Amino acid sequence: MKIAIDARFANMKVGIGRVAYNLTTEILLLDNKNQYIILLDKDDPFKEIKKDNVIKLHNKRALKNKLLWQFVYLPYILRKKKIDVFFSTENLIRPVFFKGKTITTIHDLIPLVYKEYLKPFSPYKIKLAITKLFPPEKFMTVSNFSKEEIKRILKTEENKIFVIKESFDKRIKNIKQSNNILHNLDIKKPYILGIGGMELRKNNKILISAFISMIEKNTELKHTLVIVGNIYSKKIPMEKHLISDNLRERIRFIGDLRDEELSVIYENAEIFVYPTIYEGFGLPPLEAFKHKVPVIASNITSIPEVVKDAAILINPYKEKDIEEAMLKIIRNDNLKKDLIKKGTKILRNYNWKEAANKVIKEFDKLYEK
Repeated sequence: MKIAIDARFANMKVGIGRVAYNLTTEILLLDNKNQYIILLDKDDPFKEIKKDNVIKLHNKRALKNKLLWQFVYLPYILRKKKIDVFFSTENLIRPVFFKGKTITTIHDLIPLVYKEYLKPFSPYKIKLAITKLFPPEKFMTVSNFSKEEIKRILKTEENKIFVIKESFDKRIKNIKQSNNILHNLDIKKPYILGIGGMELRKNNKILISAFISMIEKNTELKHTLVIVGNIYSKKIPMEKHLISDNLRERIRFIGDLRDEELSVIYENAEIFVYPTIYEGFGLPPLEAFKHKVPVIASNITSIPEVVKDAAILINPYKEKDIEEAMLKIIRNDNLKKDLIKKGTKILRNYNWKEAANKVIKEFDKLYEK
């Protein structure tokens, strides 16, 4: 069987990119019987994989236009290489006029739930229309929550959806300190960590408010708040008006980080707070568990399913809930140790090998039909 995997985003250090890299890597390491064509951009994140049944195709020019890639280049490659099964790790990629079988990934349906994410001429609308017009044989998603969203919003039959569990990115190693990273980033301990910059659904605006309230009421606390910004860091300056002058030094905004830097930021945090209001899965809590950091997380969407009892679950719309949860952990070492212990234990439920085996079985099922 010839299988094409769209892994163009495997170099990205965000959720979709981390899934693309880790899931594809594990599939290629596990499966020796099928032939794989890996579709990449200009860089190869799978340099360590050199196998006779793996061919890597780079396409630099068409990537400048995502729709051109999907509707022209992709069908051409699939026909030319006589592909039996196409699998995309990106959201809603469905090749048109492809006679083989397709597994389309849906990480989440954020643009359909929050209309502010759906631009007037968004490629997402076109991809969604194509997916509805030419339904794939199977959808892969990353949580039971997302499965129910796909059934509800896209009116998809349950037997056409399968769920894998994500895990943490193997490229992020546990590094306590390296090359004075904290010093270079001007971060002082103790600190509380937030991820996602000021992107609307990450909801760090309420984390900032809860932190300010906690510091103003408990002046003996010496904590700072660190917000890792990633691609949405450009929105941060618009939010700085929320912070009074006397507290600005206590709140640090940092943008994109290398994996080594991110590991150090996690490893040295006292608490990780994730007040997100919508996630298809939500990898950051698992990354915090891996680095033995106690977690406070939302009690809505997929998050309770992912973290179970290993985090303090809060209402992400209630500033007081977040403030009280942070104080509980700061003032209770036993609670902190218990959360770390539970987080370490729960990681056993998440591994890429299990996810990859599930995807390979779906390849086999489709080919046998």
